[in-house]
Amino acid sequence: MTTSTLEIDGVSPRERISPRTAEDLAAALKAADDTGQAVAAVGGGTQLDLGMPPLRLDVVVDTTGLDRVVEYEPADLTVTVEAGMRMAELQRILGEQGQFLALDPPAAEGATIGGLIATNASGALRFAYGTARDLVIGTRVANPDGTLTRAGGRVVKNVAGYDLNKLYIGSLGTLSVIVELSFKLAPIAPAMDSVVGQMSDLDAARELVDGVVHSPLSPLAVELLGPGAAVAAGLPARNTVVFRVGGYPQAVERQVRDLTALVARHGGQRIEAAPSAWEDLARMRLAARQRDVVLKAAAPISASTALVAAFEKQLEGLQPLVWSHAGSGVAYAACNPPEAEALASLRRDVAAFGENASLVIERCPTVLKRAIDVWGDPGTSFSLMRAIKAKLDPKNTLNPGRYVGGI
Repeated sequence: MTTSTLEIDGVSPRERISPRTAEDLAAALKAADDTGQAVAAVGGGTQLDLGMPPLRLDVVVDTTGLDRVVEYEPADLTVTVEAGMRMAELQRILGEQGQFLALDPPAAEGATIGGLIATNASGALRFAYGTARDLVIGTRVANPDGTLTRAGGRVVKNVAGYDLNKLYIGSLGTLSVIVELSFKLAPIAPAMDSVVGQMSDLDAARELVDGVVHSPLSPLAVELLGPGAAVAAGLPARNTVVFRVGGYPQAVERQVRDLTALVARHGGQRIEAAPSAWEDLARMRLAARQRDVVLKAAAPISASTALVAAFEKQLEGLQPLVWSHAGSGVAYAACNPPEAEALASLRRDVAAFGENASLVIERCPTVLKRAIDVWGDPGTSFSLMRAIKAKLDPKNTLNPGRYVGGI
């Protein structure tokens, strides 16, 4: 047990503990629950900006001591690891067998698997492989009452019982603490390439993206960059579409030819980007997430370019970097701090794109969180969410106040 200087939105815990086993972590949760102490589980501490300020914070549970590979079956393309393992270390281990976990969020150095899953982080490869909800096949969690429970399993073909995995993914540690995760994996493609197309305007970009999404082509990722983001990625200051392709060499060459032709057909021009263009784009995303404000919008795929346009317009003057996973309907903006009313107006604009369209403020100064809820309207499912929280964490021990609707 140590005194910690770690803060979450200016709130400091009195204690920080570092259990080495799932059983020790569960026992620590029970001790806190029994004495009315509020607990936050922290891995690498790379995503602590997400969420509202905690209502209470007494104990931080450091999960990085749970960093072991529990089971790895390369022939089955599955792996089970403890939640405190660093994402980079897991990818290194899998890479030795020519495999990888197809999650590519802009994860800072030290990010843990558990933290990425608890925040439902994802990246450009979600277009081909899906998100954590598609890749997690099993979870083991520690509950506030000290019990350890499992959901799913360690094999892909597991259909028994309720799919509780999806309940924990993205719950920000408010229901339980994830201590172990099982994933399905993917082989690393033998050949990779990128097609970078500069477009005359966002309408042309939209038509190009729509054409690719509804074609037989199968890129791994479809990214749209606003001019500022393009410059930050080492490209000219234009609206830019970037396709990532992978597979056997002949198939990759064919896709590059077809995508290049589609870019030209929609009035764009393919540029010969550096061999490191895809890695430069990843570095841009990671650096952008260190800006004062980071926004994430979700809408129907057909609105991907409209999201970029809305971000560029509403955030003009705040030096925005805007990019979109255009094949998935998700867009991001990183900028200087706007006024709360400007964010509220932008949220209304995003909501107009569809019934389930949303805007989440993933990072901003704490003072701004006092003026606007980072999550937005909790929606019609909030009563169900609150009932689940009350059932699994009746004493409101885990991360109180940080999640949607103050859960």
